[in-house]
Amino acid sequence: MMDATPDPAAAAGVRRAVLLLNNPFVTDSRSWKLARSLTERGWSVTIVARRADGLPDHETRDGFSVVRLDQPRPLAWLPTPSLPEAATAGSAPPTAPAATPRRGRSRAIRRAVVETVGRGAQAVRYLRLADAWAGRIAEAVPAADIWQAEGLITLPVALALRRRCGGHAVYDARDLVESARFARLPGTWRRLLARRERAWARSADAILAANVPYAEVIERTTGVRPTVVFNGPLSGSPAVPVPIRERLGLRQADRIVLDLGNVAPGRGIEALARAIGAVPDAVLLVVGPGGAYRDRLAAEAAALPHAARIRFLPAVDPPDIPGWTAAADVAAIPIEPTTLNHRLTTPTRLFDALGAGVPVVASDLPGMAAIVRETGCGVLCVPSDPTSIAEALRDVLDGPPERRQGFRDAALAAARGPYAWDRQVDAVLRVYGRLTGGDEAV
Repeated sequence: MMDATPDPAAAAGVRRAVLLLNNPFVTDSRSWKLARSLTERGWSVTIVARRADGLPDHETRDGFSVVRLDQPRPLAWLPTPSLPEAATAGSAPPTAPAATPRRGRSRAIRRAVVETVGRGAQAVRYLRLADAWAGRIAEAVPAADIWQAEGLITLPVALALRRRCGGHAVYDARDLVESARFARLPGTWRRLLARRERAWARSADAILAANVPYAEVIERTTGVRPTVVFNGPLSGSPAVPVPIRERLGLRQADRIVLDLGNVAPGRGIEALARAIGAVPDAVLLVVGPGGAYRDRLAAEAAALPHAARIRFLPAVDPPDIPGWTAAADVAAIPIEPTTLNHRLTTPTRLFDALGAGVPVVASDLPGMAAIVRETGCGVLCVPSDPTSIAEALRDVLDGPPERRQGFRDAALAAARGPYAWDRQVDAVLRVYGRLTGGDEAV
């Protein structure tokens, strides 16, 4: 049954893509860039995001539409456990306080019930949720040539929309299944989730991957070779720097160290905050959302001797990220290897720094290190080690002018070369063209 609403663009022969997000679309720069670029190439684009307080249910940005919907809650009466908290480097699963043998057995039984019956109910509810979510989306947006899942959570939704409405399902693997809280699930459930991811990925008409290491893992586990689409920097001249020093009342002599993105466990912000104390005249700006975890980090940073040189600031809109990045003296990316996903990640802010010509201090991990070494855009550090981070920051900030200029030139050369966003869009359009039977490349 074709549930989707009629689309005037389709009647006019315009290709249509719907990007499916499991977030409110506030700081998602990859989706913003892709939607904007597809629109510029003649596609009709809608982003479907999660409804959130303070955000409009419908809006138009840069020529594409944004529709925010409530996620359905089928079988909400079923008691199911929440996902575990994400790990930080060196963290271990929480241990229960000491108890009597009888109480210990009782707790063990309750935990066993939660992790068997509870997790099973959670899985059943999610399968129902994906179908109900697809139905709600089909009622709200026109049928599409491409239903693109921006991550694992919306992949079964894209597959359900393909069944309901036709078109093609594309999986944009921006993360691996062993990420964040999923990596803390009990082994049995982690393996079951990985098995479902493999089945869903094989069912998709095409798979995109955010970097080469992710693509290699996906190919090894699914037998399907994804198309690599780096979250590269926008083309054109570097953005005009935002006047951060004037806005924040900083001195001209202050060197800005920028950590921009979600404030979440495993991002190395704790160690970075401590490292700033050993870098003279450096001011750390932590820019991004993070809820209660962010509030806790801000409180811990406020207790440090150099607290006056650490600022926690709200998230900025994706179009403003280049200007904020360009205003920094160095972009810090000390992500910790708490999950396979973190070990192999190439975060958006790495490419934002390339596009702005700003040197990076990044973790010496397989995903990022290869790009930093290949391009010569910065210095590597040992994540979670404040001493190593401070040494890397001083290496960049205290170097002679020609060394700093060398970092800038290397970053800009990489941004205009293999990592340029226009090249990534061309790769996406070649995939779309293969699926739709059209010549969509350039």
